Amino acid sequence: MAYCYNGNMKSVDLNANWSVAVGDERFTCDFPYDATANAERDYTCAFGELNGYVPSAKAVFTRSLPQIKHGDAVIRISGACGRGEVFVNDESIGILCGYGPQTFYVPEDLCGAHNTLKIELFTSPAMSDKYLGLGIAGGVTLFSSEPQFDIAYDSLFVKTVTVGDRVYADAEMTVYNDRDVAGKFVLECAALNARGKRAGKKQRKLFLRAKQRKTVTLRVRINNPYEWSADDPYMYTAVAKITDGLEDRSASARFGIVTRTLNRTRGLYINGRKTLLTGAYISHADAAIGAVSVYANEKRRLLALKAVGYNAVHYVGCPADAALDACDDTGMYAYVDIFSQLTFAKAPFGEALRDVSFDAAESVCALRNHPSVTVYGVADDVPECYGRNNGHELIKNIAEQITEYDGTRPTAVSSREFVPTPRELEKAGIKKTVYDSDAAAVNAGRERNLFEQLTAGAFESVDICGLNYMPPLYETEFSKRNGLIMGAKTKSDKSFDSIEATEKNDRVIGDFNDCGIDYPGGGKLNEILTGGGDLDAIVCEKPQSIYKRILLGERGIVYIAVRDPDTDEPSCMWNWPRHLGQKVKVDVYTSGDVVALYLDGRIVGRRLAGKINKHIATFDVDFYPGRLEAVAYFKGVECGRTVLRSAGSPKILKLSAFEKNLSVSRGDLGFVYIEVCDRDGTIVPYAMRTLNATVTGGTLVGFVNADPMLRKAEFDSCPAYNGRALAVIRPDPAETKAVVKITGDGLLASRISFKIKN
Repeated sequence: MAYCYNGNMKSVDLNANWSVAVGDERFTCDFPYDATANAERDYTCAFGELNGYVPSAKAVFTRSLPQIKHGDAVIRISGACGRGEVFVNDESIGILCGYGPQTFYVPEDLCGAHNTLKIELFTSPAMSDKYLGLGIAGGVTLFSSEPQFDIAYDSLFVKTVTVGDRVYADAEMTVYNDRDVAGKFVLECAALNARGKRAGKKQRKLFLRAKQRKTVTLRVRINNPYEWSADDPYMYTAVAKITDGLEDRSASARFGIVTRTLNRTRGLYINGRKTLLTGAYISHADAAIGAVSVYANEKRRLLALKAVGYNAVHYVGCPADAALDACDDTGMYAYVDIFSQLTFAKAPFGEALRDVSFDAAESVCALRNHPSVTVYGVADDVPECYGRNNGHELIKNIAEQITEYDGTRPTAVSSREFVPTPRELEKAGIKKTVYDSDAAAVNAGRERNLFEQLTAGAFESVDICGLNYMPPLYETEFSKRNGLIMGAKTKSDKSFDSIEATEKNDRVIGDFNDCGIDYPGGGKLNEILTGGGDLDAIVCEKPQSIYKRILLGERGIVYIAVRDPDTDEPSCMWNWPRHLGQKVKVDVYTSGDVVALYLDGRIVGRRLAGKINKHIATFDVDFYPGRLEAVAYFKGVECGRTVLRSAGSPKILKLSAFEKNLSVSRGDLGFVYIEVCDRDGTIVPYAMRTLNATVTGGTLVGFVNADPMLRKAEFDSCPAYNGRALAVIRPDPAETKAVVKITGDGLLASRISFKIKN
């Protein structure tokens, strides 16, 4: 049972005025906050390559608490970055472990007129293979009670039901009468549309005995209903109120009208339409602002992924409210793994599970009113799927807990082909149990369908089997299991094969790339960022994201990707002076079937593209500076063309913003995209000029580029990488305008302004 808070729960936001101690530093901050964002890297620290060479660190966050009169006080923390402990008046009230929401009761003997809340957090690269941050990415809230009557916190759950041509919102909630006498009450629920106008209302009279709790459902008919969908993410708000005629208590929750059904032979249906989930994993952490979750940034990242052609994202660990609201508002389906790991850690000192029932219930309660949440994952890529350490029973218990609190969405668990243990090989009847290599052991298991045997107990407990990095098995596995399959993780360089295998098999409901946006941590040696994302660390398109758009069905695309003569990596640059007159490989990505390539108006050649060549036409071109032009044809008719020019010397700076109207009350940040261009406005990819940022009417909170091996001398300066950089500002609440000025050696200075609303 999830925590239900008795009595009149009054919530108090505790996100402001925290005193922070990190080493010898002392300062104040507001949550969300990450103490290691933009921190200096240490390339000698143990396990540093796991999460971006951020060394081990400890932070202590302290602030006063409002007066607590009674013992029913609860502290809820969302988005804890690192591991730690929570104290009230220097007495421990619980352990912080995990990113999802966690709740702590404050014992009555700790309550008084003057109280202090302290959160001690620790982070280490040995705790995770991803950047964790150090702080609180979501927020902290205090709930205190009085012995009255109320709607239990987090109990309002809105499920939509369609009956014929009518749509209803079933508002389920738990109500309490904590008085010593019975009473008569009126419970009311109203549905408000996106404009705040009432779209339906229902009332019910209640009689509650003394100290009684009761779960009640009110069915509200929605007038002129609008479905929530990826194309039109229309949101409603449910407002529930209970009154005794003298006082009233209320609770509210946003919701969307959406139905989800699974067909065992045809796949996933959303709002009655067959839907294929195409998406990517997205980290909780961002290269520019660390693990801080801010609505403006979450929206920026999701819209960039949606522009690639994705309709879904994969989170590991329950995201903060800002990320979930952004998914709802942008129309992005979310596949959320409740746990990142179970009994087996993915790093030397990984997080351990607390109470499985409690953590799963809290996460589901935080997720279930968000229409974007489409699939609940038990855990991400865990060896317990092989039954290790009683894993099948554990997975079954967690899946049942998820379904108890929300049975409207399917559940999944994911696994890869792990190296079988000698005991697992022996139980499968394989006599030889010791092999010279891991690959040999895996191949031996394949001959006996070992993966199918070992994972059967885990996959029987859920609705969807998540297969990681195994597109070749889609066709065989779905026929064996008589169930649905999802590509929970696939490699970007295998995207053509994985998407084709997904589209060919109706029982495969989705394909998720293992990295949508480059994020801090998890890179190669001496890298602070991963490099495998479809989008780079400042959320700009890479060649592979253009290619992915073609695979996902966008037409009319022609893109020239030049392979770096030294690394063979694709780039959008036609400046190779060291290779003058030498052969350079040029790939043209296109949705057409034939490509003609021209250099300065002279034809280089024609090549086949199309599906037979995985939508890529490859040319060997003698490099000479100039104008490279590709023209694509589909069935003999031109369907698109593009030009790649050799850039000149860096001369000017182009600035653009994600949004220029910033709301202080919403916690908005301003994002400035910087491009170094030649005099003709062509971006100069090889430009490495150091840029400087000056902000008036705000504060610079991040200044980065997409270089996986980024080195910075000063916080307010940053070199360009691939001709680009990103500056992030926080507006000053006392100002109405913020101005960002970017300068660079030999470059014309440029400015951009933001409007600030309070």
